[in-house]
Amino acid sequence: MKTLQTNKPQSKLSLSNFLIRLFLGTLILSVLSPGQILAAVSDFRYHAPVTVNDSVAFYNLLELTDEVLGQTQAGSPDLRIYSGDQEIPFAMVTEQDLTATAKVEGAEILNQGKDAHGNFQFEILIPSSQWVKQLTVLSSDKNFIRRVKVEGSRNQQDWLTLNEDSTIFDLSDEQKARHLEVNLAPTNLSYLRITIYNEGKGAFNFDGVSLSTQEQLEVASGTKERPYTLLNQSSKDGVQEYTLDLLQPHLPSRELGIITDEVNFNRTVELYASDNNKDWNLITQGEFFVYQLDKMTAKQLVLKFDTPFRYIKLKIYNQDNPTLNIKSMNLKGSNPLLVFPAEREKEMILYWGDSQSKAPVYDIQKFKSNLDYAKTPKAFLGQAGENTEYRFKDTRPWSEKNSWLLQGILVIVVATLLVIITRSIRRISSEKQ
Repeated sequence: MKTLQTNKPQSKLSLSNFLIRLFLGTLILSVLSPGQILAAVSDFRYHAPVTVNDSVAFYNLLELTDEVLGQTQAGSPDLRIYSGDQEIPFAMVTEQDLTATAKVEGAEILNQGKDAHGNFQFEILIPSSQWVKQLTVLSSDKNFIRRVKVEGSRNQQDWLTLNEDSTIFDLSDEQKARHLEVNLAPTNLSYLRITIYNEGKGAFNFDGVSLSTQEQLEVASGTKERPYTLLNQSSKDGVQEYTLDLLQPHLPSRELGIITDEVNFNRTVELYASDNNKDWNLITQGEFFVYQLDKMTAKQLVLKFDTPFRYIKLKIYNQDNPTLNIKSMNLKGSNPLLVFPAEREKEMILYWGDSQSKAPVYDIQKFKSNLDYAKTPKAFLGQAGENTEYRFKDTRPWSEKNSWLLQGILVIVVATLLVIITRSIRRISSEKQ
């Protein structure tokens, strides 16, 4: 009588199956574990009260201070507004959003002719309820320089000087860009009078004028000077280099200008930005130049850019020319604002300072471009301070907090499988022999 024998499962394979199942179970647990938890008041290190404007309006605008921007994460994903335990939705509003309604349009020209000194002069009518911040003189001529004076009036009799020493020019022979814009402090005077002086270089014929207009945004923070410290200044191998520190991170900067008494020069320049004063990114390049002709000066001493980085580096390429004598530099930028639904009877508080928060997604972000910011009142931010309710909570996903465990299990599984495979190969080889 024969005895039936059953094959027992191999312990090695059972061990490998166990390890594989353990790894897969751990991986599934990390996926099913909750990741980002909704933020709470106690998650934020800093806060400040928000004073809503007394005017009757559904929305308010709140300008973010340098202190708030410096203490938030890059891009400000950790901003929240609360009224008690209720989270108030908001949208970030930048200078680009505020100026999106600006438009360029032709102007109605009045009383075109010459003044008592033979200079070309004309008046223009400003569209009703519009503010003018720039006008552009139109001309198809090349290679000319002219000085321009701009005056404003409400009745075409009493005139106020708005800009008396601006220069328009075309330097095609020097391979420079045309500059036909005249910047003004935003004005809503009914009439402008423009005088283009005869003295200058080259022939000039007037073809018209266009205006850059928009509704006045009284609540906008506007461009302001950025304080900075000069970390480094050097001049070597024909290259001048300046490194500036804005003292706080995440402050938007958009303009750098130099002040110099030098004339008749042209320099290629580059601008770099960094968040750690080590890794630098080229953000823009251009030219600084000043050409002087008698009483007129054609110049370009400003670079336009857009960066939130703390450190700025300016390089000026002198080639074989003498070092450019720069008396000072100025940085400018504008802080973003928050637009949010405001209720005067509710106490609102702005919170920030959580390195783990992700940017919230609110419906208001999708229709903020349809809001009339010209009629949106401005709220005010009170004294900032430490949040006494702050409690640090590690809200990272389980897989991030326990990545060492996943890696350890994976190493053990791989090593065990290699041992089993190696032994199986040896056993099969010995059986064949």
